[in-house]
Amino acid sequence: MTIILHQYRPLYGLPNASSFCLKLETYLRMAKLDYKAQQIKGPAKSSTGKGPYIEVDGKIVTDSGLIIDYLEQKHGHPLDGKLTLSERAQSLAFQRLIEEHLYWATVYARWIDPMHPAETASYAFAVVGFKGLLGKLVPRIVKGQVKKALWHHGLGRHQPEQLWQLGIADVDALGHWLGAREWGFGNQPTVFDATLFSGIAAIVRTPWDFPLKAATLKHRNLVDHSERMLARYFPELAQT
Repeated sequence: MTIILHQYRPLYGLPNASSFCLKLETYLRMAKLDYKAQQIKGPAKSSTGKGPYIEVDGKIVTDSGLIIDYLEQKHGHPLDGKLTLSERAQSLAFQRLIEEHLYWATVYARWIDPMHPAETASYAFAVVGFKGLLGKLVPRIVKGQVKKALWHHGLGRHQPEQLWQLGIADVDALGHWLGAREWGFGNQPTVFDATLFSGIAAIVRTPWDFPLKAATLKHRNLVDHSERMLARYFPELAQT
């Protein structure tokens, strides 16, 4: 049965503006699962009101992590089945670092950063996608919602210098841990690699400079990993 993947639009030479959507589509290609992508227009028709989500087996499954867990179990753990319990623990810990902390520093860079008002406004317009009057109003509303979410998360309560330092510490930890390895665990990429790819690509492919991007570019191993993943699983985009 074909999986229907509901996700947001491509942006910045990546298959998706959302790192969670990018992670999930990467997983589907890594696991060689048959899928059809559909772009979300308007509010997401999922239980969380967010993308990505999939339609499969006559039901809707939402949240990229839960979707991957569901598909891993359903298809015999094609990616993470070879990992030891210790490796699974490390993989989960780093995925949480990327998605629950580093992600929010990237959100700040793309949506809020007061040093780049024109760029963040352009990003908001590109992501929201409305035209005319809605194209002026909706991005402002969404930016306000994002700023509120950052505040409630906690990272948005810091001054920019501190926020960048916190994000850079995440990137440094990932770079030092990955070292000279081609993939996170063993000789083949796993779910961790899909997550790392989506997190790092979202930073380095954002087309303006900010402290987190500058620090990430210094970790050549992370940039190379991102480029390997793009070339391997999205060859149609690897040269863009």
